[in-house]
Amino acid sequence: MKKIILSAVLAATALLPIAQAQMRVATGKAGDTYSSMLRQLNTRCAGDVAVVEIPSTGSNDNINQLVGNQVNAAFTQSDVLWLRARTEDLGDVKTLLALHPEQVHIVAPVNSGLKEGGTMGFGAKAVVLTDLTSLAGRKVGAAGGSLITAQVIRLQSEIPFQVVPHENGDAVLKALEAGQIAAAVFVGGAPLGTVSKLGPEYKLLPIPAPVVEKLKGVYRPARLNYQRMNAAGVATVATDALFVTRQYKTPKMTQGLAKLRQCALDSVDELKETTGTHPAWRYVDPANKGKWSWYDLPSGR
Repeated sequence: MKKIILSAVLAATALLPIAQAQMRVATGKAGDTYSSMLRQLNTRCAGDVAVVEIPSTGSNDNINQLVGNQVNAAFTQSDVLWLRARTEDLGDVKTLLALHPEQVHIVAPVNSGLKEGGTMGFGAKAVVLTDLTSLAGRKVGAAGGSLITAQVIRLQSEIPFQVVPHENGDAVLKALEAGQIAAAVFVGGAPLGTVSKLGPEYKLLPIPAPVVEKLKGVYRPARLNYQRMNAAGVATVATDALFVTRQYKTPKMTQGLAKLRQCALDSVDELKETTGTHPAWRYVDPANKGKWSWYDLPSGR
């Protein structure tokens, strides 16, 4: 009799719904691309999975939090994973969703404030920064995932600029305004909030075609347009934005992640076509699995 009762209890327990998983997701600065996209996704998927946004300084910080077990998922750039995988084991980091291309923005003042040549302070000529190659020997500021991108571009392009790390994007802009750095690197889906606020006193430095060719192993060609800076069709490169997580074994987590993925895939067209959502949704292809290791999960339906 006891065995029958126990079997009945176990059978009934198996039919109970698994508690809804809470997903802590590292994004970036509030209002920027990652943060905006997660919030917009959450308006459609909150009923399936409880998502909690965790602000950060960017892609590199997001991966630190993910491997440090502080969050369950993170937005990041594929080049950040590419570089970090050269020195650490990221085998349990898997792609939940492949998102949009993230363009590299190389920002410099129109008036560089730099001078070269001359003798004893006389006859020096103002330096005009024309493209990425003109940054050779100069300081370039970056923060978060953009810092990784600047390092990868320096290594792959063999242009010897000095990468200067900063705490966050705001600190990079302040250093640029103060003339402490010659240029700044910001990476994100265009239009990037930080860059969109800049006026005609700044410009975007293009990446010449021969340099783009050197970078093709990690990046893809791209173009930038920012009306306030009078920038149209500026040649650059892009990395891929990924929504990644760690491998989990408990049904609560694997089913929660599967539901979040399915809801996101089912919502892409609506997010693309809803007025006011981030423009980066236009470039999300549900069939794209990205270049990083894909997470095989049970169906989220």
